[in-house]
Amino acid sequence: MFVDNVEIQVRAGHGGSGLASFRREKFLPFGGPDGGDGGRGGDIYLAVDSGLNSLASFKHKSLFKAGNGGAGGKNRMHGTNAADLVIKAPVGTAAYVKEKGCELIVADLQKDGQKVLLARGGRGGKGNVHYATATRKAPTIFQPGEEGQQCDIILKMQLVIDVCIIGFTNSGKSALLSELSSARPEVADYQFTTKVPVLGVVDDGGNKMTWAELPALVKGSGRGKGLGNRFLHHAGRALVIVYLLDAGSADLKADFEELRNEIKGFDAVLAQKAAIIAVNKSDVVDDAGGCDYIKERLLDTGLPRVMVSALERQGLDELILEVHGLAVEARNMASSYTKPEVVFRPKPVDRRDA
Repeated sequence: MFVDNVEIQVRAGHGGSGLASFRREKFLPFGGPDGGDGGRGGDIYLAVDSGLNSLASFKHKSLFKAGNGGAGGKNRMHGTNAADLVIKAPVGTAAYVKEKGCELIVADLQKDGQKVLLARGGRGGKGNVHYATATRKAPTIFQPGEEGQQCDIILKMQLVIDVCIIGFTNSGKSALLSELSSARPEVADYQFTTKVPVLGVVDDGGNKMTWAELPALVKGSGRGKGLGNRFLHHAGRALVIVYLLDAGSADLKADFEELRNEIKGFDAVLAQKAAIIAVNKSDVVDDAGGCDYIKERLLDTGLPRVMVSALERQGLDELILEVHGLAVEARNMASSYTKPEVVFRPKPVDRRDA
């Protein structure tokens, strides 16, 4: 099951209470206060686990609670600090905290090993040993532990990919990806064989890049038809978009414009990414002149155009070189701009007045 959007609750541990006690030993009738401090409540972190590929595990568990700190003891014994709770999520997970009806980004985790604090555990309360003074030698004052932070978190996973194949139904996306990589998506003679994104690694001999095939769009996807734009957000991290058209269509230019409009309606920024047009099923075109005519018809799109046939394995090497060239160029441009890292700092919990 492919799940890429869930909502969870996190509750950090409460701090342990301090203790009000007095030292009582033989020959020490005035031993004084000796109440220890409470232990710290457990923090909750979100960490990347490269072994995961979706948020499916969160469908069966949505509440995450860290342990509470132990209470302070006699003889100034400190309460036990609770263990931190680490929640595992796949690469490409972004976390948002719900606050006053808004979603505020917590972190965007794109690398294995990244970790971010979601909720801070409460500090332990002070024991009465801290309140002894020259004029108050037997204080009975102690602090209860602080409450741990609680919040609602929305997790959204976005595939970390280099190339995204987008097209209408029966354009041959699955067949193309299976020929380009070792991925084995379902290939069949009916529409909507692909119901979730499928990934494959394509090697051109110098670069290995991750390609993804998204479920087919239909006219009106932006308005919820078919699978709608349910998975289009996964193209957000792609360096290059491959618009896949069917050479057997009566009007390829109209198909491309419709496809581009659906994407633009979903996200105008997505439509501005580096892109290439691949016209599949070139084997149905009568001759080379027919292929040239198709390319000429698409000339004013301003995008590179490649004729391919997944069935006959024609034009695939040219497509890979063109796409990977665009991807390397886009990656170099992106590396010249360092995006500031998002760091979530939970609001501090006020200490109670002693």
